[in-house]
Amino acid sequence: MLMRTMVLAMIVAAGVGAAGVGAAQAQTPQGGGLPPGSQTPDGNWVITYIEVAPGAEAKALAALKTLKTASAKDAGYQSMTVLQRNGQPNHFALIEHWKDNATREAHTKQPHTVAAREALQAIETAPYDERPHRELSAGQNNPGAVIAVTHVDFVPTFRQQGEEMLQNFAFESRRMDGNGRFDVLTQASRPNHMTIVAVWSNPDTWKRHTAAAPTKEFRKELLPKSGSLYDERLYRAVN
Repeated sequence: MLMRTMVLAMIVAAGVGAAGVGAAQAQTPQGGGLPPGSQTPDGNWVITYIEVAPGAEAKALAALKTLKTASAKDAGYQSMTVLQRNGQPNHFALIEHWKDNATREAHTKQPHTVAAREALQAIETAPYDERPHRELSAGQNNPGAVIAVTHVDFVPTFRQQGEEMLQNFAFESRRMDGNGRFDVLTQASRPNHMTIVAVWSNPDTWKRHTAAAPTKEFRKELLPKSGSLYDERLYRAVN
């Protein structure tokens, strides 16, 4: 009886130990200390959200325009668009495109980048929210009066299906009258988070897109798979 008890105890202890190791491995953050489920933020696209104090819009615009002018001379620069939010002029966004992740990272250390961020920090009401991305689906890139930047968050188990949904949605949206751009980007650190950058010729074409059948179908299919609200923000380009 004693021997049997000892054997059972050893089996239980071994099972607990193995389970503990497995749990520890499953919870080990990826990317050298990043939170579970996240990845190293390597990407050559960047979406940045900036909020400054009401009344400080002119200072923010000056800092961002100076940043763009200086950044155009950086190695690997492809494009930088400065956006100001419709209805909330103290909210801004930056859309950056770089040759690769290395040139993007080098840009963040340039004196003009550091100076711009310091100028914004003095007037901001929220932290400088910089999010590196990778390209998922991109098409033409034409100017327009309305720029919609939309955050789409899928529950991790629906990530692959979500990517397919977004690619189909982008294909249908690019065919609509007035569309100048409809790009889908994947957030580098959280690959189940996506950003849509859409350009429309005028407010009416944007309105028609929001009520179009492909949009309603996408939103309907997204709802049970989403991890947060469908966050669409309208901007205008200011440079």
